[in-house]
Amino acid sequence: MRMNFIIAAVLLTAIGAYAQPGGPGSGRGRSGLGPMLPGDFAFVRGEFGITNQVVQGAPYSAEAVTEVTRTLADGNRIQRTITTSVARDSEGRTRTERTLGAIGPFISSRAAGVKTVFINDPVAGTSYALDPTSRTVRQMPISVRGGQERGSANRTTQAANRKEEDLGTQVIQGVTAQGKRKTRTIAAGQVGNQRAIDVVTETWYSPDLQVAVMSKTSDPQFGETVYQLNHINRAEPDHSLFTVPSDYTVQPGSPNPGRRPAQ
Repeated sequence: MRMNFIIAAVLLTAIGAYAQPGGPGSGRGRSGLGPMLPGDFAFVRGEFGITNQVVQGAPYSAEAVTEVTRTLADGNRIQRTITTSVARDSEGRTRTERTLGAIGPFISSRAAGVKTVFINDPVAGTSYALDPTSRTVRQMPISVRGGQERGSANRTTQAANRKEEDLGTQVIQGVTAQGKRKTRTIAAGQVGNQRAIDVVTETWYSPDLQVAVMSKTSDPQFGETVYQLNHINRAEPDHSLFTVPSDYTVQPGSPNPGRRPAQ
């Protein structure tokens, strides 16, 4: 029970911090998210449906597969495959469901096999973390982050260290996607590195779904991460997927310390 609380605290807090509704019917949200943490948490946002926008009028369900490969100095390779069920309705509600393994140092191997369900409901203004084992739910309000404007000097420095290439279009899993390759260069000495490091991310984005259907990041510091949506279904998902079952008990307090649960 305590382990499930920790999982909810780490991941639902992230959802609350990053989920930012746009205007009604706009299909767009606020941009300007800060970078995610490196390593294991670099792909958490994709796995758990943590986004910076609310998309309306583009329902779908799919299987999201993340493959992580790290090559050690001795040539040994560490590989993981993480599969998540994802869904979004026409109102922009999202649901992600998966069975957790250990994620970095935050969650020990005792968490392996724990099933987690996250519902992000911009209509109600609330995110929910469901524990199917104990039939309990913790909830917190979705908040809009402020203070995202950066100084022009900082933006200029970032632009100088990045380049972007247009890869055209291709059909992935029956969906037309537009490709871009972004290269971010970490200058020598910036993180104690002797030589410059190039971090390359290739993303294939569907304008219809307004999601990335595939992405691949190659980072010499942390390895290669490949994310892809499979078995994409454009039909409206069942409404019950985005509601908390009536037999769940709301746990007191919020997973995010210092916040009150939504009423």
